[in-house]
Amino acid sequence: MEKSTNTSKPVQPDSDSESKPATSKKRKQPAECFLTRPEEKEENTVKVKRRRKKKISDILAKSSPKPGIPEDLQKLLNQHFGTKRSVIELEELKLPDSCFLPANDLTHSFSSYLKEICPKWAKLRKTHKEKKSVLMLIICSSALRCLELIKSMTAFKGDCKVIKLFAKHIKIKEQMHMLENGVIHLGVGTPGRIKALVKQDGLSLNSLKYLILDWNWRDQKLRRMIDIPEINYSDICLNCSKLRENSSNWDKECNCSVHFTLQENMLGDVFMYYRLQNFYQNHRRYVLSRSDAQLLGQDVNIQNSNCAPFTIYPNGTPMAPCGAIANSMFNDSIQLFYYLNSFTAIEVPLLKSGNSWWSDKNVKFRNPTSYNLSSAFAGTTRPPYWQKPAYLLDEEDERNNGYINDDFIIWMRVSAFPTFRNLYRHLRHTNQFADGLPAGNYTFHITYNFPVTKFKGKKQVVLSTITWSGGSNLFLGIAYTVSGAVIVLAGFIITAIHLKLRKKKTYFQR
Repeated sequence: MEKSTNTSKPVQPDSDSESKPATSKKRKQPAECFLTRPEEKEENTVKVKRRRKKKISDILAKSSPKPGIPEDLQKLLNQHFGTKRSVIELEELKLPDSCFLPANDLTHSFSSYLKEICPKWAKLRKTHKEKKSVLMLIICSSALRCLELIKSMTAFKGDCKVIKLFAKHIKIKEQMHMLENGVIHLGVGTPGRIKALVKQDGLSLNSLKYLILDWNWRDQKLRRMIDIPEINYSDICLNCSKLRENSSNWDKECNCSVHFTLQENMLGDVFMYYRLQNFYQNHRRYVLSRSDAQLLGQDVNIQNSNCAPFTIYPNGTPMAPCGAIANSMFNDSIQLFYYLNSFTAIEVPLLKSGNSWWSDKNVKFRNPTSYNLSSAFAGTTRPPYWQKPAYLLDEEDERNNGYINDDFIIWMRVSAFPTFRNLYRHLRHTNQFADGLPAGNYTFHITYNFPVTKFKGKKQVVLSTITWSGGSNLFLGIAYTVSGAVIVLAGFIITAIHLKLRKKKTYFQR
């Protein structure tokens, strides 16, 4: 800034104007003037406001959903073991700060994490000689995540032997054989397969030094390992599993309960599925073992050779419906309860009808015409593994009985793979569940009827939502992508051949 001077010289009169009296005029005092320099100010402001280097914590703070913190994991442990352990035992589960490794560097890789966690890894791997055991066990939520972590820790593992402990394309006997015949340093797998290996004495934890839980990673549906509500109840309901191994106990009822916690709200349409593993529906004789004429309601007493041996009983009474598919129908009853507090639980309203395809229910499956459904099935009896006749499948809704029962229709559409899931129920939006399933404690009450131990299978209950494009189906996505790529490639080849041959004149003679 510059300040103007405040000094002036006196004015002398002209020589021609001597006759005139001298007059003195008051001159205006110059005002103070301040000149600003905006360019310099802008430069100064830029220098003052320096851009701070972004850290990973700044990025995560703005992300959605919010990333987990150590307190979240501690809270989960307390919720899970709160009703099973005393206050002193819960205090022993308190996680020290040394269990967590903070990082504020965007370049921090998984290998660098492991190097900080295990600074003496090179020495440990040299002294490790025990078979059927690993030094470090990394638990992930899915097989794809396991493969991703194995690739990302190349700099850390070096020449260490790593074993994949998940169920995708790898049988448990192969993994047990690998553990027995070699010294393995690192194991990366999913909770279900690791639990099965420990239970069958295929994996020992004697030499285990480090256990790493990938609990905060989220999949495409933004679910963490602890958020995926897929419950394997074939192991939990072990007493019922053993009871159902003997087919003579079909009339004995067996119930069990499975408790779980939803950490986040499941908003929108929520669907309940049952999932079966190692159940092959693609056998040729199994697929043909049905009578479409009978399912169309033309004649309940029809005897079709494809249904054998599930056609008639030794006393001559025909089965309705007949065939191996109908006889092996999934018949567990599953109810879902939500806990308002520690002592009060309410049943979650679930819809039984409206789950099957419209074309199936109105075209491919029809009940026989009669004034009464029970009289329409007169002279027939239920299949051997059923507990009630076809006209009593849904005692609460008469319109959901017989061959047009939704559970029956969905089961009759067989799967091409041994692991599949079928829609069982969907949420009715009312009262507390108008927007979906709120976070909190839930319980599945299961009437256990469907046996799986004989064919070494498993049963799960899956709660899921859908996106605008429908439910997730990895197989269809891969199939469509590969088919599209082949068609595009064939199109280019045919176009190239056409352009090449068009330039030549070809003459054909008889």
